[in-house]
Formats: sequence, C-alpha cells, structure tokens
Amino acid sequence: MNFREQLKNPASIGYIELIVQSAIAEPNGFEEMFGLMFDADTDVAWRAGWVCDKIGRIYPQLFSTSQIQQIADYVLITNHHGVRRGFLTLLNDLPLPDEISVELINQLFYWMILPKADVSAQVLSMKMLYRICLIQPDFKQEMLAYLDNCAIEDYTPGYQATRKKIIKLLNRQ
Repeated sequence: MNFREQLKNPASIGYIELIVQSAIAEPNGFEEMFGLMFDADTDVAWRAGWVCDKIGRIYPQLFSTSQIQQIADYVLITNHHGVRRGFLTLLNDLPLPDEISVELINQLFYWMILPKADVSAQVLSMKMLYRICLIQPDFKQEMLAYLDNCAIEDYTPGYQATRKKIIKLLNRQ
C-alpha cells in the first residue's frame, strides 16, 4: 500500500482505522508510517501522526527509544498546530524518553501557560509535565507554582478542569 498517497486523502476516523490496520499488517508498514510523520507535506505528516498515535495506543512497544526521542525533538520545531497536537498526544501515550531535554521541558511549560496557545497544546503539555513530575519530583513545586499563579479567567473551561485535576494529583504526591 502506498501510505503517502493514502494519507493525502481527507481523513475520517474510519479511514484512519483502515490505514492503521494496513500499517500494522505490512512487514515494514510501521517504519514507513513513522517516517511519514516527518513528511514535508503537513497534511501527510499530521495524518501519519494520527495513525501512529492509534498504533501507539495498541502497540507502544513498536516505538524504539530513539523514535520516541525523534518525536520529542520534532515537537519542538514544528509550527503546524495539528502536527504538534498529534506528536504531543503520541508522547503522552508512550513511555517517556530516558533523558528529557531541558528545551522540551521549557517548551512544555511555555505552551502550558500561554493563554493564546491551542487548548490542546496547553492541556497536553500540562499532562506531559505531570508525567515528568512523577519521575523527576524536582519539577513538582515549579509546576504547582505555575498552575497556582495563572489567571484562570484567561483560559478555557477545558484548561481549568485539567489544571484542577493536575493540582490535586500533584498535591497527593
């Protein structure tokens, strides 16, 4: 199957599911799909990220440490909101990289508190930072300070709900 051509078509949940099944069934399907996440055509990259996210939820073991690191590195440089959202979603579903770069942590804090950021980037960044706090407790107080001191009226109800939940989880640690 020519995945690149398939990903150029308008996407629906059912259509993406068919591509997921094909990517899993073909011998090199996953590797090809993973490579397409970094395609110059942002529609292809965004849809490949969607497919890989679905694969990651079923078969997270297919992603190597270096692939997870590639995703973490790329999320820092993409300017496409859909690709960023897909990569952040995927990172939240996969094991965290052994070494999390300071640049990634700083960018996650930035996206989390930036009122003009997409709510998906804000919430996914908050969830990822919470996961980082679980393995690196040094960040707990910093994250609580950010969340406690943000002007919640500047944020959506979805952000506010996630913020309350994360604060409660952090205070239980």
